Amino acid sequence: MQQREIVTTYDDAVVARNDATTARDEGVTAFNEESYPAAIESIETALTEYRTANEGFTEAADLARELDEDDAAALCETAVTETALQVDATEAALSAARAADEDADAGTINGHIETFRTHRDEAAALTVEDADAVAVALGLEP
Repeated sequence: MQQREIVTTYDDAVVARNDATTARDEGVTAFNEESYPAAIESIETALTEYRTANEGFTEAADLARELDEDDAAALCETAVTETALQVDATEAALSAARAADEDADAGTINGHIETFRTHRDEAAALTVEDADAVAVALGLEP
């Protein structure tokens, strides 16, 4: 059943997104502790996971649109937008960590940090629903 495939794909993307957030938080902590190589490693992992999540949410949105499931598609599309912003934020965090690791000037590093915060705050304004909400939107039992 294609509706179940949408829910499963969406749920897998939520897991990747949560893993990405955890990895990025670890990277930010390492950055704040001036452990830049560890920060870079964690943030690179986060970036990969956010991209994976974005691809999953996009696939779920496409499937929902193909089935004319507008409510489910809207939930998926919000998640696509949110994770795209998280990708942008994470790329900026990675740039900040790399710049700090290369002893760049404070202005350069702080510029990356401000970009990170802006995108992260924009993403925080969006709600990524859990897979149960998508199941309900599809008329399935969660």
